[in-house]
Amino acid sequence: INEAKMANQIVHEALEFVRPIRLQVEHTSIAEVLQNAISLAESKIPRRDIHLKVKVDEGLPPIQGDQHQLCQLFTNLLINAFEALEGTGQVEVSAREGALDEDAHGPAAEGHTRTVIVEVCDNGPGVPRELRDRIFNAFFTTKPQGSGLGLAIVRKVVDAHDGRIDIQSG
Repeated sequence: INEAKMANQIVHEALEFVRPIRLQVEHTSIAEVLQNAISLAESKIPRRDIHLKVKVDEGLPPIQGDQHQLCQLFTNLLINAFEALEGTGQVEVSAREGALDEDAHGPAAEGHTRTVIVEVCDNGPGVPRELRDRIFNAFFTTKPQGSGLGLAIVRKVVDAHDGRIDIQSG
C-alpha cells in the first residue's frame, strides 16, 4: 500500500510538472495562501517537534496571482523544510512588502516596483554549495524516496508569476 501511494505521488508530481501552467490570476491574499499551504504541508508530513513561526506583516497588499498554484509552491517549500529537519527544529515563514531592487529591503522606494517578499527559513543542515545550482532542476533529488519534482514545480510556478526565488544556506 505504501509503495502504491508513493507511485501515485510521483505520477501526480510528474503530471503537475509537465502540464502547462494556466494561471487563474486574481487579487490574492498572501496571508491566506500561506495558511492554506501550512495546513496542506502538515497533512502530508507530520511536523512532530518542529516549531513553526509565521510572521506576516499587517496591511500587505493583495498580489496578482493564482491562489492554487501559489499554495502548491509554498506547500512544497514547507514540506522540504519539514523533511530537512527530520522532525526537530524550527521553520519560520515571513511575508513583507519590499521592492524589486537588489539593495532595497523594506517598503517600496520611489520608482521601484512594489512586491511581496516571502521567506521560508529553517535551521536544518542547509544545501551544500555545489548543489545549489541544481536543486530546482527536474528529477534532481538528494532524498532516497524523492521524485526530484517538488522544487522543480516551485521554480515553474515562480517563473509563471514573473517572480524570483533564491536560496541562501549558512
